Amino acid sequence: MMYSRFDKERHVTMATKTKADLQFELRKRGIVTIAFAISVAYIAWVYIPIEVPTRPGVAGRLIFTLRWLALSILPIVIGIQLVGRIRFNNIDTAGVVTTTPYAEELVRLRQRALQNTLEQTALHVPIMLVLSTYLSSYYLKLVPIIICLFVTGRIMYYIGYVFTGDQFNRVFGFIMTSFSNMVPLMYCLYYLVTSGASYGLRVPVPLN
Repeated sequence: MMYSRFDKERHVTMATKTKADLQFELRKRGIVTIAFAISVAYIAWVYIPIEVPTRPGVAGRLIFTLRWLALSILPIVIGIQLVGRIRFNNIDTAGVVTTTPYAEELVRLRQRALQNTLEQTALHVPIMLVLSTYLSSYYLKLVPIIICLFVTGRIMYYIGYVFTGDQFNRVFGFIMTSFSNMVPLMYCLYYLVTSGASYGLRVPVPLN
């Protein structure tokens, strides 16, 4: 991939920063990203009408979530397309023979971004399914909001990692993705510990 002179100079500048500088920059970007994600979620909750089922059972909530999770597959499809396109555009050097050092270097960033997206999606899908079993119908609107945050985070991750020339820019997308995964996970674990796995379910009364 060809980067501009500005991108190369910026990369050199980032490489010369100390560990403390990089950690401070990471924390700063993390705070900005989390604030942005919370703001977007709040705006979506208040102003965007999203149809949710009325008083659904557990099966209904799972089906509702599974249908929205179709959006969560899009980043994987995008990642596959990014790898496939660069191989197609360089079919003579990286499309036919894919194991040469040149071919592997050509697609390295895209493959790493795709691998990270696969890992994050493997966390995201079960977390959202478990979350839907804890949410009441009133809060079920959070499911599509969180899924949209996840997808946005993944797209921003691709842009920052693959296309900007400064791989540190992937921080925004990575933190947004992690935020949309970890907050629901903490919510589910909290209710699992405090209310048990039978929370919201009809538990049969034992016969005397």
